Amino acid sequence: MKRRTDTGTTVASTLLLAILAIPGPAQAAVTVKGQLGDHAAFSRLALSLPEGVEAEAVAEACALRVTLPKRANWPVATLNGIWSTRLSGFQAVEDGRSLTADIACGARVTALRERRVLIVDIGSLPIPGRKPPVPAGFQPFEDTPVEAQEEAPTLTVDDAPQTVTVPAPSTFGEIAGALNPVGTAQAQPIPPAPPTLPPPIKLAPLPAPVPLPPVPLLVKAAPPSLDTEIRASVEQTLRQLETMPAAKPAGTPHPQANQPVAQPAPPGPPPIGPMDMTAWAGEDFVQTRDRLQQALNGAQGRARVDGFIALARFALARALEEEGRATLEAAASQSPAPDQRYSLQILGDAFRALDRADAPDDSLFVRIPPAASPDHHVWRSATLAPTRWDAAREGLPIALKRLLDYPAELRSRLLTILAEAAVAAPDVNALNLIVLEMITVDAKGMADGRLDYFRGRLAELRNTPDAALDQYRKAAAITHGPFARRAEVRGIELRRTLGTLDEDGAIAELESLRFAWRGDDIETDALAALGNAYARQGRTDAALDMFGLLGRRFGATARGRDALVAGRGLLAAVLDQLERAKPGGLYALALQARHGRLVGLADDGDATLRRRLAALLARDGYSVEATRVLHALTEDSSGARRAELGALLARTLIESGRETEALEVLSRTGDSGLDAGLAERRALLRADALLGDGDTMRALDALRGMSGAAAARLRARGLFEAGEWPAARTAFAELVDPAPEPAAEDVALYGLSAYLAGDPDTVRGLAGRQGARLAGTRWAGLLDTLTPPPASDRPLDGDEVTRQLAAADALDRLARGWRSGR
Repeated sequence: MKRRTDTGTTVASTLLLAILAIPGPAQAAVTVKGQLGDHAAFSRLALSLPEGVEAEAVAEACALRVTLPKRANWPVATLNGIWSTRLSGFQAVEDGRSLTADIACGARVTALRERRVLIVDIGSLPIPGRKPPVPAGFQPFEDTPVEAQEEAPTLTVDDAPQTVTVPAPSTFGEIAGALNPVGTAQAQPIPPAPPTLPPPIKLAPLPAPVPLPPVPLLVKAAPPSLDTEIRASVEQTLRQLETMPAAKPAGTPHPQANQPVAQPAPPGPPPIGPMDMTAWAGEDFVQTRDRLQQALNGAQGRARVDGFIALARFALARALEEEGRATLEAAASQSPAPDQRYSLQILGDAFRALDRADAPDDSLFVRIPPAASPDHHVWRSATLAPTRWDAAREGLPIALKRLLDYPAELRSRLLTILAEAAVAAPDVNALNLIVLEMITVDAKGMADGRLDYFRGRLAELRNTPDAALDQYRKAAAITHGPFARRAEVRGIELRRTLGTLDEDGAIAELESLRFAWRGDDIETDALAALGNAYARQGRTDAALDMFGLLGRRFGATARGRDALVAGRGLLAAVLDQLERAKPGGLYALALQARHGRLVGLADDGDATLRRRLAALLARDGYSVEATRVLHALTEDSSGARRAELGALLARTLIESGRETEALEVLSRTGDSGLDAGLAERRALLRADALLGDGDTMRALDALRGMSGAAAARLRARGLFEAGEWPAARTAFAELVDPAPEPAAEDVALYGLSAYLAGDPDTVRGLAGRQGARLAGTRWAGLLDTLTPPPASDRPLDGDEVTRQLAAADALDRLARGWRSGR
């Protein structure tokens, strides 16, 4: 049976959740869908707006702005993921009311509304002072007075040959583009193919033309020279018509009616070319930087953007992250051209790889398949290494060979990123190749203990701890550099694992290391190791203090992500200790109250830590805090994940006696596309909530057709709640008799059903077989109380009185246990 809360707490929590569930006006936001594509002469942005929403598109200097009267969910990520030559840098501004994009300064912008679709076309830049090209052999009209032109005779059908003028093949694309009202988002310019004529086909002779009355045309008579050109063009058209295939007879279906026409695949972004890192870095640091900065003085327009790109390349080759990002921001403010924006995006993705970005799928190095460019393999591996090592190691041989020609600073950074990812994998073979390259080309440049540290990690992965300790001692002998101190931390942990250092000694050394190197990169590792040591000793308060220090001191710094990753491992160790402790403690509640925000920051994508914390809170009796955590997780998720979290929340609500809220959660988080296992679990939860809410008939209907032990137990409970004692006795018998160790609740309800059904023999036999299963539970003594005395005609003796007094005492203990358990 479930544990119930008092009525006042239940009503108060229900009212609070009802107030929090009321949506405010600030949450109302419309959803806008968007498509983007390039055509030959313009780029087209198509935005699908909700019904009744008006939009305004305005070209502001070098930007496009689309404004709505209310907040909207703009498809910024989708639009930024599509390559366009005239539109880039989509952003949602003004609290979601406007969408902005970068365009070329002075570009032609036209907008039209087609039902619910807003179409915005960004044309190419106008070229002043340019005349259209004159076709070869074309004779211009002579300057003829208007009066003379009006008196000139008109051509009739009798005067012109009986034929149809066909436009030249080179103009078909322009005509089709002009007649296309709405371009799709994936439309791309198709290069014109060279005109090829099919082989000539013999045609049947045409019948003699029937004379028609003269009909004036819109074309005026031209001078003799123009008339000659027209007749020559008509003859050429006739020759082209003779070589065209004959028309199909009437009734022949169009080929598009039976088979779809394959659309050409839209071309992706241009491939990433080779990078001349050595030339970008320059031979002398100071001279190269001064020369690049002097080139910016006085430069304007495109030349200034090119100067910023050169300076960013220099910063990348020298592994100067802060300078490089500042240079990219300065270049983006200068209205770069589309090709310059593409170069800036490549450089920005390279700096993100050095910073170990968490979202590698947005990088061009990942989106564009690597071709023959070895530099593409280098940056693709560096981008994927921290999160997707299996994909990163595919191009590792090419990347390591190319890194031999990179400048020393950049090569050291990239090799470190690859080595740390190989250690985390763990991948012994890949780490061995990386360490060999470090020894070959960077042995002198890694005098900060980096090489010895990774050689020690390699020895650990090879299961040679003595060799690893030797390498860690060499690295720790260096008095500067984070890798030397990191090697010292690993040495302390390894000695503790080998048994040469106890927990108190490890804590003392870690404490001294933490205070000696306070503020350095090593402090995150020292704090995490120290917190783990405290957790292993059962000093949960001290471990939680270490976790709080990691979040408060390093959560907003450049290495905050590393600190949170270290805190994730520390928090997992703390939760392991709490799960092994006895229920009813205060540590889970203290963790949620003091460090709830940090737990969310340190958690992974599956919310593993918060789900474990919610389970601990519910186990220790803090159901309000547990449901609050699960409510937040459920509202921030969608799809199958939302349905799974909703099931966890519903189970917590049912265990705390809030079945009505559980039913509401199950109805809000349902989805039709769930797998069979999750759908069955949610159906069982719904039946359980209906039983707890007193709706027994609906619960039994929900269980109809379901099999399994959980469904059988709920069905037996439903029959018991409905007062069907014989049916409940039979249902519980199917759960208790075949099971080697049945649940205590099933045994107790089996005995109660048999007693209420008037079956004393079943109660007596059950007490003899399964009476020991109720010892130590809230059902202890129930079967002894329900067991009737043996039939006898003689008066009561001392033994019978003693037995009945023992039964009464057992019943009293049972009542006290139930009262204290509520």
